[in-house]
Amino acid sequence: MMGKTAYTINGTGATVQDEKKARHTMEEKHQQQHHEVSTFRRILPQILASTAKNFLLLDLGMAVAFPTIVIPALRGIKNRAPDEFLHFSPQEASWFGSIAYICQPVGSVLSGIILEPLGRKRSMILVNIPHIIGWFMLHFAGSLEEMYTAAILLGLGVGFMEAPIVTYVGEICQPSIRGILTSCAGVAVMLGFFMVYLLGTVTTWRTTAAICAAIPIATMIAICFVPETPMWLLSKHRPEDAQKSLQWLRGWVSPKAVEQEFQEMKRYSANSAKCATCQKTDATTCQHPPLTEWMKLKELTRKRNLRPFVLVMLFFVFGQLSGLTGMRPYLVQIFQAYGVPLDANWATVSTGLLGLMANIVCMLSIKFVGKRKLALMSMTVTALSCIGLSIYAFNSLPEGWTSFDIHTDTSHVSSKGYIPMVLFFMLAFFTSVGVLPVPWILLSEVFPFRNRSLACGITAALHYVMSFVTTKTYFNLESSLSLPGVILFYGVMGLIGTFFVYFFLPETEKRTLEDIELYFSDNKRKMTDIHIPRRHKDVESVAVVSVLAEKEKEKHGIDNTAFTEGDK
Repeated sequence: MMGKTAYTINGTGATVQDEKKARHTMEEKHQQQHHEVSTFRRILPQILASTAKNFLLLDLGMAVAFPTIVIPALRGIKNRAPDEFLHFSPQEASWFGSIAYICQPVGSVLSGIILEPLGRKRSMILVNIPHIIGWFMLHFAGSLEEMYTAAILLGLGVGFMEAPIVTYVGEICQPSIRGILTSCAGVAVMLGFFMVYLLGTVTTWRTTAAICAAIPIATMIAICFVPETPMWLLSKHRPEDAQKSLQWLRGWVSPKAVEQEFQEMKRYSANSAKCATCQKTDATTCQHPPLTEWMKLKELTRKRNLRPFVLVMLFFVFGQLSGLTGMRPYLVQIFQAYGVPLDANWATVSTGLLGLMANIVCMLSIKFVGKRKLALMSMTVTALSCIGLSIYAFNSLPEGWTSFDIHTDTSHVSSKGYIPMVLFFMLAFFTSVGVLPVPWILLSEVFPFRNRSLACGITAALHYVMSFVTTKTYFNLESSLSLPGVILFYGVMGLIGTFFVYFFLPETEKRTLEDIELYFSDNKRKMTDIHIPRRHKDVESVAVVSVLAEKEKEKHGIDNTAFTEGDK
């Protein structure tokens, strides 16, 4: 007997007449919604809600970029204020450039645990408090210990941001614009990079920290005006509030305009709340006690969670080792070591501007090109850029030349200095086109709803552990392998990452969250089978399967193996 899917809608064996009637009813409802408001009005509130969330990412970008302007100033390489009394040794600089990353995992795991009881909106408001404290501590820092403490606070805040940000945008957006609005996150992060690089060039790092403190304050105000996600409200048994939220997000419309989507969302939420046993048996209600935290962690070990986790985590690893992340805190001194024909500070500002432009390109093109092609192209170019930089350094830089020395000899600078500058700019641009933003976009899509918060938090935590390892070991790698050697290592890892993307990364663009969940739930599917079936058309619904699509699945014997074989 064919197993029931976890998302079966009541009623089987429909006649052709039933199907025609269902199709006619659905079309009428969608036409009613479309006639009530324009397309622009339906999309506008989702843009506004995403923009308020993006203020958090602007602050995140500033926090990650801040060591890039502090390290050269406190090492006496660039922009050291006459009255500055603090000083970094190379080892102290490597700790300041990486310490925030090792604290971010703690914040990420906590965010995954706290996110469910507090909700996405409250979490996004509270996360600003450690950042406000951290920025003011940096402005008034009187010792290295205070700077490290401030960096820890910023790191905890950044980690805590990840789960609410990722889950919020994934749950409020319609599938047709989810990719674009999710990719806006990268634009906000790179805008934060660019602003810090620019401020660090025209003023001191202490003044920059004071200016940055205004962003989390503005963020708290902005998020107060956006709604909580309907999915979270439904999970807390608040259907009236959930419907009002959906009305707001779909263009401030009447309840009738969102009736069908809301009913489908309620069904999806009800199924997600059931335990695995009740999902398998397609029970109407679940009488089993709620999952404990230990049971939720155990649930993460199931294949439908492990497969997307491995995919996104490996993408993060190859992205971290593709070059720019490890070098970012030391960009100013690396530009100086290469002898580029542009002031090192302004060259760093240029990388921030190029990253911002690249994220805009990603946002505008992702719907048409797809995440897979963007990732494949960008990973390839970043790998070739690093290999090119390494070849140039081996042939042009003096032996034993490192970026951690204060260089006064410029005899190595030649008319060919534009070559490494162009390669660095290519590395910065294509890293931000696909290598960095795509895995974060995937993170908002690939996990099942019932485990999404915790899974996103844990994945983000491990990502930051990798970020810490990458940035903290850069000094050691350069000391051991030489400047061209460490960049060659990044290039080789980028090439391996290119093959990984080609063979294992599926295309999730224009697929609903449920299409993606069903793909990863199919235990018979090989990892190299990267096609996600589109089981129903995108009719401006959120993670749901229409009546006709469900009956079509039953007609052809398509079974949801996530809740049959996967839970044995």
